[in-house]
Amino acid sequence: MQIQFLFVAILFIVLSSCNSIEAKKATDSDMQTAKPQKTENKKGNWQPMPMREIKDDKGVILCIMPMPESWKLNTNGYTIVGANNIRVSSFAPKSFMMNYDQSLQYAYSQTPMRAMPEIGQLIQEDLVPSAAKKGMTYITHYELPEVSKMDKWYSDQLFKALPSKSFVKAYGVDFKDKNGNPAFVIFHVNQSTTQAMETWYYMASLLEADKNIFDLAKKQYIFSLANTRYNLEPIMAYNKAEAQRVGQSWAIFNKKMAANQAAFEASQIAHVNKSNAINDAIMSGYKARDAASDKNQDQFLDYVYERQNVQDGESGKSYKVEYGYNRYWMNSDGEYIGTKQQNYDPNQDENMNDVKWKELNKVK
Repeated sequence: MQIQFLFVAILFIVLSSCNSIEAKKATDSDMQTAKPQKTENKKGNWQPMPMREIKDDKGVILCIMPMPESWKLNTNGYTIVGANNIRVSSFAPKSFMMNYDQSLQYAYSQTPMRAMPEIGQLIQEDLVPSAAKKGMTYITHYELPEVSKMDKWYSDQLFKALPSKSFVKAYGVDFKDKNGNPAFVIFHVNQSTTQAMETWYYMASLLEADKNIFDLAKKQYIFSLANTRYNLEPIMAYNKAEAQRVGQSWAIFNKKMAANQAAFEASQIAHVNKSNAINDAIMSGYKARDAASDKNQDQFLDYVYERQNVQDGESGKSYKVEYGYNRYWMNSDGEYIGTKQQNYDPNQDENMNDVKWKELNKVK
């Protein structure tokens, strides 16, 4: 998800939440023929909302979205500015992860470690305190299904390095300021979970307006986000570049891991040879003094070689495996794996190629 987050952040800077909205797969012809939309104001009159082009810093059209003609983009530090003090402020996205594979810990050391909480808790922990600094009081929050649908569509189009389960939602959060005036936050959350890790991010934009026009501005803003159409060419170009970059990254990673493994094996051989020499000297005197100490000797060797005794509960056969794991599994070929994760079951792991594994019991 780190890859996806980088692209999303670029779009987000161009226009608040531009990464999270698309109801249909837009082609170039779709974008060129899109017709202006209209929304109803408080007096029952319909206001035109022509489609506006949103471009990157190179002039490439990223998307088009319906928007009132009077709204201006990127003005005076705001993402959107309109009549009646309509203004939208965009806040930088924040990303987090929870790594369940210690071998990959160093690769994500720059990302804050944090499991994603339940959405209500997340809003209370992160959004509400920030709003309080601006003098705003939290009222309620609710999902915006039409915007969530567009967020999910866009997320599904982006290249993913690994298969994952995603959670993509958009929420509306209502506030009031110290004078009792309403304020509204669009809160986008995107979570991706694999067996090895959980990565997620959120971003928010704040809508403010005069009280007499606020409800209309809120309706128009949500409508605009929910009816954005994307130009597929930038997405395709991004996906191609990311696929190539990830391929190179994995090649570098695998090469480094192979070197680490070779160094580890060399150190283990040296350790074993040294331990054997020490053991030979210890064992000769130890056996001469007490032939009844076989069990203690075995335990001592397990300590030196960092081994653990395990047993097949069905056949009763015993094995020695590497010490330091919470659970051990063995297949029909006598190969075993150890894991520190209490809930890991290799029979449920798609990467194990349907090999059947039987759990071994630790022997104290």
